[in-house]
This record gives sequence, structure tokens and C-alpha cells, in this order.
Amino acid sequence: MSTEPEWMQWLSQEPEPETDLPPAAVVPLRGADSPAATPDTAAPAEHPAPAPRDQGQKRAAADTPVWPQQPVTAPPLVLVTGAGGGAGATTTAIGIAGAWATHDASSSVAVVDLTVTGGDLRSRASIEDLVTTIDTLIESEEPEALVSDLPLSAAGARVVDRGDSRFDDPVVHRVPDLLRSHVDTAVYDLGADALGSRECVRLREDADAVFVLVVQARADAFNRLRGYLDLLANAVGEWVFERTVVVISHQNSAEPDVDPAELVGYLSGRVRATLEVPYDPHLATGLEIASWELRAATVDAYDRIRRATASAEGRQ
Repeated sequence: MSTEPEWMQWLSQEPEPETDLPPAAVVPLRGADSPAATPDTAAPAEHPAPAPRDQGQKRAAADTPVWPQQPVTAPPLVLVTGAGGGAGATTTAIGIAGAWATHDASSSVAVVDLTVTGGDLRSRASIEDLVTTIDTLIESEEPEALVSDLPLSAAGARVVDRGDSRFDDPVVHRVPDLLRSHVDTAVYDLGADALGSRECVRLREDADAVFVLVVQARADAFNRLRGYLDLLANAVGEWVFERTVVVISHQNSAEPDVDPAELVGYLSGRVRATLEVPYDPHLATGLEIASWELRAATVDAYDRIRRATASAEGRQ
């Protein structure tokens, strides 16, 4: 009987044939040996940084991913879902939208709450008192003008709140068509349950869609990962993995009970990329995200995810 964890057993298989996709990369965790760790970004006493594990050559290779330097094409559609509640889908959606908005100030980026029960996107993302909901946007006689006046996140992404509309209200699922006409990139926070619903069929079957699956750096979350990857394959088709980025989120300052580098290695060649977002005490507050309060390693992680979500047509 195998002694490997369940998530390692199902992933233990021959890698997919090589494609023109970049190899999966891992963003280094905070630590004394991290290039992002400086006196200005060092962890405060109340949030001690976990001691980095000695992963030898395997970890060292993952710490120095090689990324293309020429510009990549922004995707028109990014669907962010979590492998279970509390995985970090909302903060990841905000981070991706902010990274694209910061990358090109001339482009327009929107981040939208499309969770089943309504999430906390607006309270985490918006730095303005104004709020624009999906139904307000759809019912406007001048939606283009309203889109340009949407409240902005700290990083410059437009924010669209769910409001009081029910998830199965047809008006909610008209917003993707409207935004497709008025913004360059739309990032949807789908939470843990929306992606597989019939209401999201058009979104997940969009030929331009890029999928971001967020999983916590915990053994139980890794064990649930297979179900979410199967959901993607069954709902969209096996080709979906060429457009899937797996994000491992660290939401606790303690050392995780699993080694993320092992998951990165097993997913290499199966999905577009596997990246880590390190623990950040500012994100851990659960309050409004101010981009200038994020650690350098966190900003760098979101930028790597941004590059990984680039449109297939614009990839190197």
C-alpha cells in the first residue's frame, strides 16, 4: 500500500506531452534567502516569517523561474475560483486585476463579484465610498459612461459589486457581455461554487477565458484539488488545463503542513503554471487592500500570476 498522500497518488502519472506553454514556476516563500526579503519588507515581530525548508536542488531551481521579458497580451476574461471556501479567490482576483491595471495604465480592467451568495469584493477592493452594482450597470441608459466612472481599487482596477441581485437573476449574467464591450480585461471572482453552475456556462466555455484555481497551502485543501480539476475538465474539456493557472495561497504565518514545491512539481506540464502567493500580514487583516501596504514579495507574486494569465494568442 502506498504511503503517499492522496493528492500525490492521483497526480503520480506520466507528464503531459510537452507544449509551447512555459514551465510551471513557484514564487519563493518569504525567508532570509528570498531576494524579496529586505529590511523594509521583513516580517514584524508579531508575524514571524517561517524558516525556509531545505529542499535542495529541487527548491533552488523553483526559486529562479525564467519568464519572458517582452510584453504579453492581456486576457479579456479571467475566471478566478477557489478550491473550497476561504481559499483566497477574492484577494487573488483583486491582485490579478490590480497587476494588469498597473502594468498598462492605458488599458481598462474590471474586477467583478460573481460569487453565488455575494462576497466581500467591494469591501476588500474599493477605496471609494461610491458603489456600482451589477443591476445598476445593466439598467443604465449609458453603460459606457457608467463603466468609466466605476469605483477604483487602490491599484486602479474598476470594481463591480454584486449588490442585492440573486445569483440566478438573468440580469447578473448579462454583465459579461456588457463589460466585454467596454473594458479590456474583466476578472471575475467566482468563489468556490459558481464555476460549475449552469449560469456560468457561457463564461467557462468562452474561447478566451483563462482559469485561475486558488488552493490554500494545507493538506486538506490539496486533497480537494483533484475534485476541482475534474470539475474543470468535465465542464469545459481536457484542453482547459492549457488555460489554467493554479495559485497556492499562504494565509497563515506558520509553516504549512505540506510542501508546496511537491505540488508544483506534480502539476508541471499539466497546467499552464503553478504559483505561490506568500503570507502577507496586510492581506491577513481582512480589511480593504491598499496596494502600497503589500509586501514586495506579494506584489511580485501577483505580477507573475498576471503574466501567467496572458492570452494564449499573446504568449511566447
